Amino acid sequence: MAEVKRRYHSPLRTGQAEASRAAVLAAARELFVEQGYGGTTIDQVAARAGVSKPTVFTAVGNKATLLKVVRDVAMAGDDDPRSVTDREDVASIARAGDLDRAIVLTARHVLAVNERYDDVHEVIRGAAGADPAVAELWETNEKERHVGAGHLLARLQASPTVPVREAQDRLWLLMATDHYHRLVVARGWSRSAYERWLTDGIRALFAS
Repeated sequence: MAEVKRRYHSPLRTGQAEASRAAVLAAARELFVEQGYGGTTIDQVAARAGVSKPTVFTAVGNKATLLKVVRDVAMAGDDDPRSVTDREDVASIARAGDLDRAIVLTARHVLAVNERYDDVHEVIRGAAGADPAVAELWETNEKERHVGAGHLLARLQASPTVPVREAQDRLWLLMATDHYHRLVVARGWSRSAYERWLTDGIRALFAS
C-alpha cells in the first residue's frame, strides 16, 4: 500500500506571509499616494515594507498588480477576496424592510467605499493616460462600478420610476468617486452633507 503524503502546514509561516503581504500593500499605497504610480518603484516598496524585493513579487506581484490589489483592498476595506457587493453592509440593504431605509444604507455604503478609495482613485486617474496597464485598470473600475450599481439596485427590492437601465446608469454616476473628491475634498463638504446628496439622488430614482 502506497504511503499517503500529508501536506505540510505551518501556521507560523502562513502568519509571516500574511504579515509580509500586509506590509507590502501598506507601503505600496503610501508610496503611490505620496509620489504617484510612475514615480514609485518596487525597490522603494520593498524598502518601506522592510522586506526583500523578491518578497514583494512573491507576496503580491509586479507594480501593476500591486496597484490593482491596493485598489481592491481600498474599495473592500480589507484583503478578503470576497467582492464588495458580497460584504455585510451591502447584504444589510436587502434586509432593511423599507425602501427609504435601504436607500439610506446604500448611500452610507457608497460613502464608506469612497472615503477609503479616494486617494487611490486619484493615483489611478493620474496614471491612466501614461501607462496601458493602469488605463486598463481604470476601464475595469468603471465597468465594475456599473455592475455594482446593478447589484445595489437589485438589493433595494423596488422598481424605479425610470427605466431600469437608466436607473443603473444614474446610480453608477452617483457612485463615482469623482463626485466625492470634488464635493468633499475640493469643496469641503462634510461627510454628512455628501451622504445626504447621495441619498437624495438615489431617492429620485424612485420618486413618483
